[in-house]
Parts: sequence; C-alpha cells; structure tokens
Amino acid sequence: MSRFSKFPWINLFLFLLTLMATLAWGAVHWMGFYHPEASSQQIMGVFKSLRFIKIGAPFSFSLLFILLAHEMGHYLTARRYGVETTLPYFIPAPNLLGTFGAVIRIKSPVPSRKALFDIGIAGPMAGFVTTLPFLLYGLSHARLLSSPLKEGIFLGDPLIMKLLYKLYFPGASPQSIVIHPVGLAAWVGLFVTSLNLLPVGQLDGGHIAYAALGREADKLSLALFVFLLYLGIFKWAGWLVWDILLVFLGVRHPPFAYGDELDPRRRALALVALAVFLLTFIPVPISLGA
Repeated sequence: MSRFSKFPWINLFLFLLTLMATLAWGAVHWMGFYHPEASSQQIMGVFKSLRFIKIGAPFSFSLLFILLAHEMGHYLTARRYGVETTLPYFIPAPNLLGTFGAVIRIKSPVPSRKALFDIGIAGPMAGFVTTLPFLLYGLSHARLLSSPLKEGIFLGDPLIMKLLYKLYFPGASPQSIVIHPVGLAAWVGLFVTSLNLLPVGQLDGGHIAYAALGREADKLSLALFVFLLYLGIFKWAGWLVWDILLVFLGVRHPPFAYGDELDPRRRALALVALAVFLLTFIPVPISLGA
C-alpha cells in the first residue's frame, strides 16, 4: 500500500471543514461581542472578504485546540499500551459552534483494566486542563453590562464558572456577563468534558467507572440514564436526544475479563474525574430568554 493511500485524507478533510465552520461562527461571535449593535447585513459583510478568518480565529483556534488535546490524550495513551486507534475525526456541524466535537476509534482490544482506565481518563483530563487557561482569558476579557439581559439565547453555567464569576464579577448577575469568544470556546470545552465523563456505557466516564467498579458500574450507568431522562423531560430537551444516542451506543459497558485491579493512585484519580464532572456538568446548557 502506497504512502499516498495511507495518508489520513478523511481526517484532514473533516478537520478543514470544521476549521472553516468554526472560523465562520467565530466571526459571528466576535461581531456579537465587539459590535452587539451590528445589523445582520453588517455581520454578513465580514464574509465578503477574508476578514472573517482573522476575527474568527480566536474562537476557532481555541476550540479546536481544546478538542485536539482531548482526543490526543486518548490517542497517545492508547498507543502507549499498544492499542490500535485512528487519528481524531473532527465533526463539522451547522450549529452555533461549527462542530459536534471530535472522536477517535479504537480498533484493537484494550489489554487490561489499568489500560482501559488510563485511556478513558486521559482525554477528559487533557481537555479540562487545556480549557482552563482559555476560560480564564475569556472571563478576564468579558464585558459587564449595566443591566442583565432578558432576551436571547443563554448558556448555562457549570459550577466552575459560577465560582469564577464570584471571583471576577462579585455581586454581578450571570445574565449581565458577556463572555469573550475565547471564553465561549472554553465553555464548549467544559461541556464536552462533562458529556464525556458521564459514567454511562462506552463514554469516557463509562470506561472509568467500569475499570473502577466492574459490573457494579451498570447500576451507576442506569441511574445516570434515568437522571438524564428526568432532565430531558423537565429541564432541557437536548438530554432526551442524548439519552436516545446512549441507547444506540449502549447504556451498559461491554463486559471484559480483566485479571488486574486498579491501584490506589488510579482509584484516587477516579475521584478526581468525578470532581471534574461535578465542576463541569450543566443541567440546562441552553435556554431562551423571554
């Protein structure tokens, strides 16, 4: 097989599509942040030249770097254990972010419980640590409005952002804080981290829970599935879509007969992963103002 045919063309093509989509939406978010009074014609005007690349770059590059860090955490750890895996596939999307994230595909068996744990936890931990500097930058460059917004699309705040709001904007209402586009990319990074850390099925959190608890993890997985169903009915309908997706992916983790056990250090890291999940989880990610 030639080097040409071995080159990851699909990965590159999807990355370039995602890059262009996130640059475009990054330009929209940039205009909304720096020129909130701009008309739709003025916003569309930035796409008549290459200016949208420059102004969309802060959001786009921040988001893609966070997603890449997450997936490379999985990839490099899998390779360290000799597990065959693909390079990251970025997923372009026609949403307000330009992407549905990125994934890798494991193509060979995971040899041990420790390997399953390490591969599972490496991605969200790498993504979370990478997100923090972008989050701090986004908050330090946020705008504080004189009065809270009452209309529009509102993003829910995970616990870590609520704590940082108290530090950066003591006494201010979250609806009066307009976050910088780089901070918006960080918000996505936090949301992606929480989604992956859900201890359900074959999500990263599912791998971590199964490695730590074995078949007992099925009970936790079912409880989270029911909890998301509750949130989907009463809080945010998007969780219903996520639950349906989990049905197809599998709510239970596939059984493996691993002879090894996790050491105390890894069990402590499992608690760290739980803490990160609690810091990043957003019960109502998106809501509409009246």
